[in-house]
Formats: sequence, structure tokens, C-alpha cells
Amino acid sequence: MPDEFDFKNYKTMEEFSKSLEGTKYLHDLYLRAVNNPIRREILNIVNDLKQVPKSTLLQLLIVRKILEDEHMFNYNMDFLIKAFCIQSIKDEKIDEIVYEITQSGKVVEYLE
Repeated sequence: MPDEFDFKNYKTMEEFSKSLEGTKYLHDLYLRAVNNPIRREILNIVNDLKQVPKSTLLQLLIVRKILEDEHMFNYNMDFLIKAFCIQSIKDEKIDEIVYEITQSGKVVEYLE
């Protein structure tokens, strides 16, 4: 079975769906993303706010004692982006990364 390094350059769901292994890998990645309590909380916050700047989201997570530092934040956000649950957009007006929920990430509306 291929590992994540076989798929590191894939950028869209369509690329993953070209093979059975890619589809299985993406499905596993997605399940690990939405079933993790920290990432699920991130998805809930982003879903509620619709668009949230990185600094605001990080502060919310630290104040709520969900995360302790920016390293944990970056790891979990990279995971959610890689699983197509969240997308990051560079907002030129505020010169910061802004996060938005994707259709795949909206699954949190139906969990718990």
C-alpha cells in the first residue's frame, strides 16, 4: 500500500480519485482529520465564523485551552488543509492568511 509520500504532490481531490489507493488514502486522511477532537473543534470554530484570520483563530484556540502553541496549530491546520476540510486564502487587505470551511469540512454540522 502506498504511503503519504506517494501522494505529497497531489493538490486536488480529482488527483486522489484517479486510483483506488489514492481514494483510500484520502478517505483515511479525512477520517483522521474530522475524528480528532482538536481538529473537530477547529472545524466548528471556522464553520461558525465563516472566515477567520489565522491570528484570531490561534488566539481563540489558546484562550479556550484547545491548543498550547503555534506549532500545534500549524500541524493541525496543515492536516485539515491536506484533507480538504479547510482552505486558506491570502487576504491582501489585512495581509494575513484567512481560513474558510470547505464543503467537506461542513461535516461537523452533523457530528455530535
